[in-house]
Amino acid sequence: MSESPVGPAPRRPDPSVRYLDPSTVRRRPGQRDVAPTWYVADRLLVQGGLPDPIRGRLRRPDDTPDLPSVLQLDPSADDDAEVAGFERAARSQGCHLGVEVRYRQGAEASADTDPLDLVDEDQGFVLRLIADRPDVQPDAWEVLEADSRDESVPWRLNLDHVMSALPFTTHPFTTHPFTTHPFTTHPFTTHPFTTHPFTAHGMREYGAPGSGGRSPVARLGSPPPRRVREDGDHFRTPDGGARPVVAIVDTGIGTHEWFGTYGSGSDDGNGVVIRGASLPDGPIGTYPTPRLPEEDAEIGGASTAPLTGPLDPVAGHGTFIAGIVHQTCPDALLLPVRAVGGSGSAVESEVIESLRRLLRFHRRGLAGEPDSVAIDVVVLPLGYYHEQPEDLQWDHPLSEVLARLREEGVAVVVAAGNDGETRPEYPAAFAPEVDRRATPPRITVPRDTSENRPPILAVGATNPDGTTALFSNDGPWVTCTRPGAAVVSTVPQTLDGPLTPSVRLKERYDDAVRSTIDPEGFQGGFATWSGTSFAAPVLAGEIARELLADRDRRARGDDATLAGSVGSADGGAAERVAAVWRAISGATGGLSHGDVSTPG
Repeated sequence: MSESPVGPAPRRPDPSVRYLDPSTVRRRPGQRDVAPTWYVADRLLVQGGLPDPIRGRLRRPDDTPDLPSVLQLDPSADDDAEVAGFERAARSQGCHLGVEVRYRQGAEASADTDPLDLVDEDQGFVLRLIADRPDVQPDAWEVLEADSRDESVPWRLNLDHVMSALPFTTHPFTTHPFTTHPFTTHPFTTHPFTTHPFTAHGMREYGAPGSGGRSPVARLGSPPPRRVREDGDHFRTPDGGARPVVAIVDTGIGTHEWFGTYGSGSDDGNGVVIRGASLPDGPIGTYPTPRLPEEDAEIGGASTAPLTGPLDPVAGHGTFIAGIVHQTCPDALLLPVRAVGGSGSAVESEVIESLRRLLRFHRRGLAGEPDSVAIDVVVLPLGYYHEQPEDLQWDHPLSEVLARLREEGVAVVVAAGNDGETRPEYPAAFAPEVDRRATPPRITVPRDTSENRPPILAVGATNPDGTTALFSNDGPWVTCTRPGAAVVSTVPQTLDGPLTPSVRLKERYDDAVRSTIDPEGFQGGFATWSGTSFAAPVLAGEIARELLADRDRRARGDDATLAGSVGSADGGAAERVAAVWRAISGATGGLSHGDVSTPG
């Protein structure tokens, strides 16, 4: 299963991460300043192919008979002849180099096979700094700096950033009885930026229950009305249109009366969630499943502080997003892609790999492969700040995989960020610049948007009264805003954190119990929460709704030019892209590609 919560995988150690502090970075004269960010200390993303001298020196580890995940770089080369600046910088730290590789589907190696012959070049590489001694602490930034001054290599290196999906929540350690808790500065248990909005006047209100923070509520009324076919086909509506598939790249989708049962080998998605979806070589999402169900963000939600609590910062995050899409477009199918854990942080290279695997799954669906479906919309509710955004190019590894998805008819919707900042957050800032004052809204700077490549859509958040939420990031790259503060949606009915009601006693006249509200008792299945993570799925649901209306109309014969099957979805790539453009235009009030030029 792609989202099975129990398995043989060991506990996932937090990668070694560092904070890039502009006040302490030593810069040579003439070099530009850097901005703060968090990054993985022992990894670099490789953009471009490996240089031949590097490829020729890669070796399979002696103790790895099967396909290795990391190939070691033979250190025997002549320092003056073949060692580039980045390698000299690594050696000066007491590290040698390795290359983390991704293999082609079905790759099989014999004892004498060169692993590089089995590498999927489209998947790229990750450069690893491997410490020679236990006391060595690698620093990828220093290696990156050495590479930036070296013109002898045909590649480009990028930091492997720490991405955050944290909404506005009362953080577990802000209510901890010990204010000097040793993990208060850990980047995976706090927001990765020192200018966190909770320190600003007015911003912290969104983290308090009752003011937009995660809090249990009772929802009255029926579930969203979903049309069901008499033949039991969950992939089509009664009108015959293929249901749009919305992939949620997050923590998964937990157990809920709307979404069926999660875990214990169950594939019950209640006809709404596509559970058990995977590729032949494993799950779509790369985030490993915890050993203990109580540490799964969509079951128990207690991974960051399992002994003391409270719940993880993003416990139930994926289920909450799923509920928003389901309320906006009840007839959509939801595909969970696990890329984030309960801490709310993820590693950029692993998110990229999850998206690449989702692209493979999508292509298999287009080709009619069994157990695969084509994807229509992707929700990406996380991001990071780049240290030098002016250096970002459109062939950056993250933007590249998002471009491939869009070229194959997938709408990409991302959260704008929750810091009340104008500083661009990525991938949201990959979106084209939009004049939101115009009617209809107009793309002013297309970036990599074209008729054949629909735009990335960055979504900010509004308050219940329609005003913009104070925490919502903004800039010309924000496409639009949608409700994102004090939103009501679904949470796993298995979530019951260690915080308890302030008063609890036996009822006097019957066997019931009376108490104050349990702040972490979500057995009722609904909560309020705030964040641009919850504004993005509103737009995603609106796009899915537009796509489905188009398909139903054609299936009924109103316009029979776009027909298709469950496996291949509707039409070829060009028709799918055109349909996505129409859906985006309909959902955003007229945004179109009329003035957009094809990127050079």
